[in-house]
Parts: sequence; C-alpha cells; structure tokens
Amino acid sequence: MNTQDSLISRTIIVIDKYGYEDLSLRRLTGTLGLTTGAFYKHFKNKNDLYEKVAIELSKNFVNSIPLYKGASAKQQLLIIAKYFCKYVEQHTNLTDFLFFNPVTLKVFSTKESKYDFLNKIGSLIHKLNRKSNISDHEFFIQIWSFIQGYAALIKNKIVKYDETLVEKTLNEFLK
Repeated sequence: MNTQDSLISRTIIVIDKYGYEDLSLRRLTGTLGLTTGAFYKHFKNKNDLYEKVAIELSKNFVNSIPLYKGASAKQQLLIIAKYFCKYVEQHTNLTDFLFFNPVTLKVFSTKESKYDFLNKIGSLIHKLNRKSNISDHEFFIQIWSFIQGYAALIKNKIVKYDETLVEKTLNEFLK
C-alpha cells in the first residue's frame, strides 16, 4: 500500500472513531502521525483528502454488500437497504461523512459520479424504473429518501429494521 492509500485508510479509521465535523487538518495529521507538510505532498487540501476518502468508502461499502449474481434488481436493492440500515447503526460517523458532508454532496450532485455506491444504486433504479412514467432521477430520490430516512430512524433508535416494511414500501414505489 502506498503512502496516499495508507493515509486514506487511516483517515477512515479516524473519521469512524471521531467523526469529521470538527476534525481540523492539524488534528488529523497529528492523529495520523504526520506533519502538515507531509500531508500536502499527497493531497492538495483537506477537501481533496475527503473526496478520495469518500470514493474509497463508497467502493468498500459496495464491495462488502453480500449481493449474489442471480438476484433481481429489486432483491439487490432490498439487500442494499438492509445492509445500509445496519451499517448506519454500526458506523454512524462514516455514514454521516459519506452521505452528509459538503464535499461528498458536491460530488454526488455531478452527473459523472466517482462513487461506486451511487453508481450501483443508479443502475438498479434504472432497471426497476423501466415501466414508470417518472425519470430515473425522481425515482432515485423517492427510493433513496425512504431508505436514508428509515436508516436515520434506526440510527436514532426510534424503530428497529423491519424487512417486510421495506419490501412493502419498495413495492408501493414499483406500482
């Protein structure tokens, strides 16, 4: 693993433990055992690091989802929803970083996403939305808003994950 990849991996650990909102570059480099000068040899700034961390997190997230090849788009989306809700409970800081920080939100809003997770969801939405009279973008917003909202309820211990509810809700969107 090269130095940049090592920094990204170690940053993921720091964000998972402490969060990202109040993480200054000085604290981050100190936690990683680096000087700020050494940091700038590998990244333009903290946002550059955060973008690369988000790309890596997205790739790791997609690769860790237990999807099987024969699963339909609907089955895959249900598996992703369940995995995401459990991940939110276990890795609140990483989830907040990946889905709610301004750096990643800026990249999410571009047409050419660098995030494997977003690309995977987009391809499933496209497959599921073939017979609908709404755009893939609108369909994505409907489904992902439900999944993220439901995960937030679980994270805040308001509800427990209910597989049947998620499937019923997805079926309603697919009508």
